[in-house]
Amino acid sequence: MRLIKKIWVAALHLSCLALASCADKKAAGILYIKALDAYKQKDFSTAGAFIDQSLNCDKRNKQAKFLKAKINLFEGRYQEACKLFSDLYKSESDNKDIQRYLIQSLIFLEDYKKANEEIHAALKKDSGDWRLYYFSSLVAAKEGKVEERLEKLNLAQAALAPGAQIFFDLAFMWQSLGVEEKAGEWKDKCLCLDRSYKNFFKEEKNE
Repeated sequence: MRLIKKIWVAALHLSCLALASCADKKAAGILYIKALDAYKQKDFSTAGAFIDQSLNCDKRNKQAKFLKAKINLFEGRYQEACKLFSDLYKSESDNKDIQRYLIQSLIFLEDYKKANEEIHAALKKDSGDWRLYYFSSLVAAKEGKVEERLEKLNLAQAALAPGAQIFFDLAFMWQSLGVEEKAGEWKDKCLCLDRSYKNFFKEEKNE
């Protein structure tokens, strides 16, 4: 009888723990959304307060850790940001966003050797990402390597060039909807990447 009672008490205790865990995760989710909303408004102080509360409820939430790392980065706490990005990247080595933020934090920390290592590793996975060439140009600028900086900026521009077609299509779509202001925004972005599209816009205007 005592054994049955002990088993029942243990089961009840585990059930309470499970319910508490679910409640904590629900609270963590609500607090994460509040932190994300504040982050989007660039209210990093409020976002940081909410994300800390969220992580107190659920310490394993990787999304919350990632957001905390980004908040640290934009608040100038580069060392803390770098550690969080590095820890996250160890378990998610295919996550390009985490790797790019890790590179940025290393640049802010002036650890250019490590930043270059991460950039080269990232380029092996995706040689078409213009941001990686741009990060490399920043490192070259910090190190006073003028020719290398120019080379990397040219590579960044070449990687960006195909995006001109996307911007052109967006300009055309907004124009067809009669929203000239939006059409003009995408037209300017298109022409910044590729001036040859200027003739197409002229033809449309003449029509």
